[in-house]
Amino acid sequence: MKLTRYSRRHEPSALSRLGVLVGGDFVADLRAGYALYLVDEAGHPKGRELAELYMPAYITQFLHGGEAAWRALGDAYSYLAGLVETSPGASGLGGEPLFIPLSECRLYAPVRPSKLLTVAHNYPGHARATSGVPGELPTAFMKSLSAVTGPERDIVKPRACSDLDFETELAVVIGKRCKHITEAEAYSVVAGYTVLNDVTARDIVARERQSGNVLLGKTYDTFAPLGPWLVTREAIPDPMHLRIQTRVNGAARQDGNTHDMIHSIPKLVSYFSQISLLPGDIIATGSPGGRGLTNPDRWLRAGDVVECEIEGIGILRNGVVDEPEG
Repeated sequence: MKLTRYSRRHEPSALSRLGVLVGGDFVADLRAGYALYLVDEAGHPKGRELAELYMPAYITQFLHGGEAAWRALGDAYSYLAGLVETSPGASGLGGEPLFIPLSECRLYAPVRPSKLLTVAHNYPGHARATSGVPGELPTAFMKSLSAVTGPERDIVKPRACSDLDFETELAVVIGKRCKHITEAEAYSVVAGYTVLNDVTARDIVARERQSGNVLLGKTYDTFAPLGPWLVTREAIPDPMHLRIQTRVNGAARQDGNTHDMIHSIPKLVSYFSQISLLPGDIIATGSPGGRGLTNPDRWLRAGDVVECEIEGIGILRNGVVDEPEG
């Protein structure tokens, strides 16, 4: 399943809601659809109330619902996937349309994590380009929540930055609260996967490293585009064999595969679970080589369009603009 937070393009973000892709190119309203299923199909008198509980507006809230929420999602998805084939114009109990063409939707960052952990030097090509030396333990840093933005939103190039770079990464979304997870248990706490662009101000990072830290260069506002949706775990049975590609203005810039990771997904989940991981937390697993580092005349500029694509998930697309003066 592909879960998303969406609204109609003309609607304010306050009306965003939880949806799932069905019928190829429709987004189904999960709350309205589940309410209709419970009342009309299951004959449940409290269908509206249960739908409010199990299908909240945010995916992170949904994940906090645990196994009961996942069972409700399974019922809702099966019902809606069948209904869209026979009645794409169907309405919910309140007369709201259940299915909206994807082209008419505005998508938002699928999750708002409490922690966004980003791994560095996790591919041989990246490590060589940055002179990083892969060690026994993963190298990582955290991005702030203000860095998160959604698909089709602008990446804002800071006034202080001249060397703006991109990094397409497989993002692992945690599905349940956990701590001290073994590698063998790791996938059991994963809700699914999405795409992250680890945008980086290379010149700012270089200056910060001279002072012994890296902070702003990795976590300016809009430096963590996420999306376009969350693909649930069962839909990607082998996340360690996914092609990763990046294009800028249609030209190929990265082409790698997750099987080249130095530290695997189970190892990363186990390692980071030394701290409590919460539903919706993200572990971005690093990026293959081929970024601007290997060809600095390709730094991102205003007007560029970056497409980050991962096999089995989709394309995360963002434009680049200059930070306005004042």
